[in-house]
Amino acid sequence: MSARTVLQRSEPALVWLDLVQPTPAELEEVARTYGLHTTSVKDCLDPEHLPKFEEFENYRFIIIRAFDERAENTCATVQELTRKVAIFVGQSFLITIHRTDQPWLAAVETRFTGDQPVKSPKDGVQTYLLTQILNAAVDTFLKPMEAIESRIDAFEELVFGGRDTDAGGFARDLREIHVLKRQVTLIKRLLWRTLDVVQRLAPASGRAATLYRDVEENVESYHFYADELLDDANTILNLQLALAAHRTGEVMRILTVFSVFFLPLTFLVGVYGMNFDYMPELRSRWGYPTVLAAMAVIVVAIYLWFRRRGWLRE
Repeated sequence: MSARTVLQRSEPALVWLDLVQPTPAELEEVARTYGLHTTSVKDCLDPEHLPKFEEFENYRFIIIRAFDERAENTCATVQELTRKVAIFVGQSFLITIHRTDQPWLAAVETRFTGDQPVKSPKDGVQTYLLTQILNAAVDTFLKPMEAIESRIDAFEELVFGGRDTDAGGFARDLREIHVLKRQVTLIKRLLWRTLDVVQRLAPASGRAATLYRDVEENVESYHFYADELLDDANTILNLQLALAAHRTGEVMRILTVFSVFFLPLTFLVGVYGMNFDYMPELRSRWGYPTVLAAMAVIVVAIYLWFRRRGWLRE
């Protein structure tokens, strides 16, 4: 385990302890020291836990998830895209617990390392620190959403640019768009659960309510952004499927045109291929050229009819 005291104050009494990848035994020791409940300690060990908030007699327990900047573009699960941070907030302590080092949290910690003043005690030091952590965690979703927006815009340019793709390329495009949609859906869901946590944390009035309101507005703006991206992803996915249906329709149209041309010709060939004894055209000197001429007239008539109806246009 890597443990360090980020901030320690005597007036008012406050210690911020950051724990990285603690073992169950080490967590139990911390729980005994600060009077933490066993159920919340168990939640710290669950890497798949979604954002939540619980209030106990002497502390509040919060779980948040932040976007992992090392996540690959193909990741499409909560565990692959985000990392969990468990937070215990008491009257004189703030404990953050996570499995791996997270740059966004380290950036927050560097602003409060040492005994430098943080905020007036009237504003509540714990509240100020907690809202700063929440805001920083929510801000981690901005860059990936901007990257997703750029990828969606690139797909739109390809689609409306008239790019022709084979079946393999089309399948790859669909898979990538589906991954984008999945990522945005997960981000939107996590932001919604984070918003619920912030709303439950916020008091009805006072200075702390203003700080939590700032976090709430931040989460709501990102949630609205994710909702727009989800609509864009659905639109481009439906557009890709519509283009696939259009291409299939074009192929069927061409095949239909050819079948209409050859259907009457096949009928004529079938009739004169029966070879009955009493078919005078078979013995006629002009029978063969007459049938060929009839076929040509039929083909020209069908062509002119299709052209007049506009069925041969692209």
